[in-house]
Amino acid sequence: MTFQRNVVKLVSSSDGEPVAVHDFGGHGAPLLLGHGNGLNSGMWAPVLPLLVEHFSCYGVDLRGHGRAHAVSEGHSVDREHFAADVLAAVDAIGAPVRYAGHSLGGAAALYAAMARPSAFASLWLYEPVVVPTGFVREDHAGPELLIKASRRRRLDFDSIDDAVDRFSSKPPFFGCDSFAVRGYVEIGSYATEDGIRLSCTGENEARVFETVSELDFGRLADIAVPSLVVSGGSVDELNALPPRMAPLVSEALGNARWEQHRWLSHFGPMEAPRTIARSIIEHMA
Repeated sequence: MTFQRNVVKLVSSSDGEPVAVHDFGGHGAPLLLGHGNGLNSGMWAPVLPLLVEHFSCYGVDLRGHGRAHAVSEGHSVDREHFAADVLAAVDAIGAPVRYAGHSLGGAAALYAAMARPSAFASLWLYEPVVVPTGFVREDHAGPELLIKASRRRRLDFDSIDDAVDRFSSKPPFFGCDSFAVRGYVEIGSYATEDGIRLSCTGENEARVFETVSELDFGRLADIAVPSLVVSGGSVDELNALPPRMAPLVSEALGNARWEQHRWLSHFGPMEAPRTIARSIIEHMA
């Protein structure tokens, strides 16, 4: 699947920041797909051909990501504003929607569901990055390493093929489906005189990592829509927290269960499209 001529609509979030809504086609009830920090809707490329047989599929590019170029460098990146981005996409499609979100996209959906439960018919969340109040982190080096890695991330490449080849050869994408990496680059880049540049800057990605805040998990009990929280089992130094949070989020939600795939990492939706598609379809059918 290629996204170079994808149908995309720009809408405004609550504070005027642009949000991109992609129409991926399909048949059935609307399903909105959310992405992780630094990524975009293109990460779902290998999963989409399996989902469009069951749902009318849409993707949201949150502020500063993908086709949603930020209005200003100082735009807000707290979870409440990302939640507003998700709700802006829901409004553009028509509520209620089924929603599948990865990492930041999952966390944003939780905040959106707390603000407006009627926006969602069901939730599928892969390792949503939220932390309960009072949680003591043991992986103190993880956040700092992620922030530093983001700020030194390369943005310019000779071509889409060049970027895909380079990303696919090293962490965190070396274990990902090649179509997921290509989809991420196609939606998340724009042409320059010398090649392409990624639209999500390293600074934007780092700021998002810096704003992970604690959440009163007691509030999650009010989210009563059927929810499935999914996690992998492969833990590395940079992503030790998300798989630990998944069962805690599931337990706190008002109507949820937890599903684990031990052989997947935090980038599971980009690694195993058939496994992920089957999980989404079975939960939302």
